[in-house]
Amino acid sequence: MRPRRRRWSMQIKLNALVIGNILAVAVGLMVISYYAFCQRADDKYYATLVNAADACANNVEAGLLKYFWNAVDTDEFRELRTRAEEANDEQLILAWMDSQPGYYGEDIPEEESSAGAWTLKDDYQQILDGLTAILDYLEVDSAYYQIDIDDKTYNIADPSEKVFYIGTEEKPIPEFEEYPDNTRIPPTAYRSEFGWLYTAMTPIIDYENEETIGIAGVDLDMTEIVRDRYAFLRQSLIFVALLLAVAIASGVIMLQRTAVLPLRKLASAATSFAKEDKAFTKDDVIQLDFRSNDEVSDLYQEIQSMENRIVDYTEHLTQVTAEKERVSTELRTASQIQESMLPSIFPAFPDREDFDLYASMTPAKEVGGDFYDFFLIDDSHLAVLIADVSDKGVPAALFMMSSKILFNYRAQLGGTPSEILTAVNTQICRNNKSKMFVTVWMGILDLDTGILTCSNAGHEYPVIRGEDGIFRVYKDRHGLVVGALARSRYQDYEIQMKPGDAVFVYTDGVPEANNDAGEFYGMERMEQALNRAGDCDPQGVLQSVREDVAAFTGEAKQFDDLTMLCLEYKGK
Repeated sequence: MRPRRRRWSMQIKLNALVIGNILAVAVGLMVISYYAFCQRADDKYYATLVNAADACANNVEAGLLKYFWNAVDTDEFRELRTRAEEANDEQLILAWMDSQPGYYGEDIPEEESSAGAWTLKDDYQQILDGLTAILDYLEVDSAYYQIDIDDKTYNIADPSEKVFYIGTEEKPIPEFEEYPDNTRIPPTAYRSEFGWLYTAMTPIIDYENEETIGIAGVDLDMTEIVRDRYAFLRQSLIFVALLLAVAIASGVIMLQRTAVLPLRKLASAATSFAKEDKAFTKDDVIQLDFRSNDEVSDLYQEIQSMENRIVDYTEHLTQVTAEKERVSTELRTASQIQESMLPSIFPAFPDREDFDLYASMTPAKEVGGDFYDFFLIDDSHLAVLIADVSDKGVPAALFMMSSKILFNYRAQLGGTPSEILTAVNTQICRNNKSKMFVTVWMGILDLDTGILTCSNAGHEYPVIRGEDGIFRVYKDRHGLVVGALARSRYQDYEIQMKPGDAVFVYTDGVPEANNDAGEFYGMERMEQALNRAGDCDPQGVLQSVREDVAAFTGEAKQFDDLTMLCLEYKGK
């Protein structure tokens, strides 16, 4: 035996909605806070790196750097550097540089040089002094000069490195591959073998010869900064988690007390009223303690009032069962109750100009199983429905009233027509010992967009009047009737209505009305009657059909309830 599909209760849905909204807000706030924290830090260090890189580029003479690079970019120097590295002796390189003429030559007094004459070693020391000055006065961790040749980067000078560093090839950095050789690189964060670095580079330009000599680079160690970011993120997560726990707990508790528990008590008490085939008494009427003055309390009072009327009716009917006249009187009373349950004052919404509607029900007996309803869910959504109970007379009327309340109550909670049909079907099937069912067509009109979302539970096809003013049958997809199978599911479809469009819905009492010869009125005659009404308002449309049905049936006795509803969309 296959297990029953688990039904999601209203409690789970509402709690999930509250928790989901709180989570979304909390995550959004945390992301915004973290982004703002990181952005402030980036803005601060961005300016520092740009200024430092520009200062390095301006702190060295372009001709001096070019002269020094040409001196060390030789096979002689590379062989010397290899020998010095193998011997781990920097003096080999320094002695060689001290033997090479410097950039300034004889222009520098001997007392300003290291050995009486200006040498390449003095050039190197002056280059290092310029970088050291930047490190002393600006908040950067390293400063250096490099040169890009044929997509390769070669080191020239770095105060933090030994002289073996001169002329070595730098490992390529993927984040810099998109930039051409010896060009400006804006501050860029990347993960290196030494940790997180924030690097900026500025070209060194020889303006006299209009050529780029190399690039000045500065680094900022971001390891501690990244650690601070992660610490901020962890603290934010802990704080948000605690805040979420409090918000979710308080939200769920409040939702339980104000909505879920009262509705559960109300639904349980309402369904238990008619779960047994017995005569109802005042003791069976719903009795609950609702201290709140809200929609749930209003619904409770309406159900209690309805059950009191039903009890009054059934008790009175029992007392006069033996007398035909008293039975007729009670049936008339039931008819009045039924009529009071249906909206019967037109225009129903005199202050609304964006739609018009009209409906009528003519029962075949004193009371019928057909019903219609319409109500505003909110200022921009109008719900309309028409239904036909499987039986006739008093049982159908009771089933009709109970079904109408369930549809009205469930629609006020929100959802599409298919969701409303599914929920009401489940509720009816739970205690449907009478085995009755009801066909239903339901639509929700978005008064802002004109989109009519509909769902059909075994009911007649709707008839739509489009832009050309002609009514045509709209053959929608039917679901199973409500009350037949607890696991039934229904589908929505949409109709885009434009100003002047209308929808006409009815029960099977219209096309199945018969004359003395036993002929059915039929869909074709109904369409002709609708189109004869032309662009009449909804009341005129119903009057045209009603008069045509009356002319066709003549003196034949009405066999079934005759119920119709027409909705015209006028737009804003």
